[in-house]
Amino acid sequence: FKLRIPSQNEMLSAGYTHAYLFHPPIVDPPRMLTTMLNEIKSHPKLVDMNIEMGEGYSSLKEMVEDAENLKCDAIINCTGLGAANICKDPALIGGRGVLLHYDRSCARRETGSSDQELMRDAAILTEEGKWGSRTDPSYIIPRGDVFVVGGTYKEEDYEQGIRNEERKKIKQNAWDWGIDTERVDPIGEWTGFRPCRPNVRLEVDSTNSSADMKVVHSYGAGGSGWTIFAGIAKRSVDLLFSSEKSKD
Repeated sequence: FKLRIPSQNEMLSAGYTHAYLFHPPIVDPPRMLTTMLNEIKSHPKLVDMNIEMGEGYSSLKEMVEDAENLKCDAIINCTGLGAANICKDPALIGGRGVLLHYDRSCARRETGSSDQELMRDAAILTEEGKWGSRTDPSYIIPRGDVFVVGGTYKEEDYEQGIRNEERKKIKQNAWDWGIDTERVDPIGEWTGFRPCRPNVRLEVDSTNSSADMKVVHSYGAGGSGWTIFAGIAKRSVDLLFSSEKSKD
């Protein structure tokens, strides 16, 4: 089969003369998170679980006190961007990203190929050249029954909606990657904030004064969460059951 990508003429006209091809797994986050949650719910060692969102914590001390009231003896702090307030961590900032969603079966632009049935959708990304940059990457990701088209990477930008000029740019990205935006509209949009930090914070807390509560910090992966989450989780558990102390 062939990958459904822009034509060679289009790529050359945009200044792209080469690309890297590799075969990574594509994560469908809603399905993945549901599966992981169900695995936890069905674990034979599970005593209690609460995923309801109440009022946010304002400090690590408050988090520890709540855990002690629940008879816990350990915390893994994976609160993402919330850790900026909880841990008073000035190194942690938001990296704003925006997306448009298109139905996976939406109309595609004509490519001139006569063997459309043999073509397969591809995840495509560029952060340079005419179509993309580091702060305005251009990409399309086939994910479940939708195409995810982006995007932005704007540090310390906390606008919660999509600006008109961003929506226009991402629609152009969708066109560039083959979606016929003259015939179809997005079916959804999304704004999120990556928990960005110069380095992932993955360590035992040295400031917690409770002798009976071990706190492991595990946050700051930025836009690489789905890439490195398994390794971070394993290391967090290693720290939890080890006698290793914080290096700070």
